Amino acid sequence: MAATASGTRVALLSHCLANQNAKVDEYALCPGMVTPVVAILKEFGYAIQQMPCPEMAFLGVNRWWQVKEQYDTPGFRRHCRALAQSVADLLEERVAKGCRDLVLIGVDGSGSSAVTFTGIGPAWGGRPEDMSWEVVPGKGVWIEELEQILAERGLPMPRSFGVAMELPGFTMAQAMIEFRQFLDRGGEGSHAQQ
Repeated sequence: MAATASGTRVALLSHCLANQNAKVDEYALCPGMVTPVVAILKEFGYAIQQMPCPEMAFLGVNRWWQVKEQYDTPGFRRHCRALAQSVADLLEERVAKGCRDLVLIGVDGSGSSAVTFTGIGPAWGGRPEDMSWEVVPGKGVWIEELEQILAERGLPMPRSFGVAMELPGFTMAQAMIEFRQFLDRGGEGSHAQQ
């Protein structure tokens, strides 16, 4: 494992994993970045490319938490596609310079940034108090649009891992064991998507 990032390994990092201040109120689990995620990426020699936060850019800092159905609108999808173009531009340069290992680190449970399990609540509307939601296999709207842009531009599809910070029963210690295993095995794991 390399001590510094060489550029041949790149991690597309969900914005809130490097900046918990972007989360909606009550959802930040760390005072700043999620240090264990960043430390493990550095240990494995990944250059970190922090992605934009589509929710904050679209709805601001005073937004409420939402499920996938609330994000799944034409306007939000257009917004995500525009942001995804800038991520793809940077990735295109990295691939041209020899990037050979690309990972995407998302936030499972999110209706926007999930890569493995997303939160849904078809009956949600208005202020999200006393609303039931469930976790289902699937990706969030932002990740769906990002992957579509990468495919349209012929860029490599990243191996994906979801830090399940928004799922019931989450523990950082267990998540980091799984994350380390994901990187060790080249992405084959319970929270990994190829």
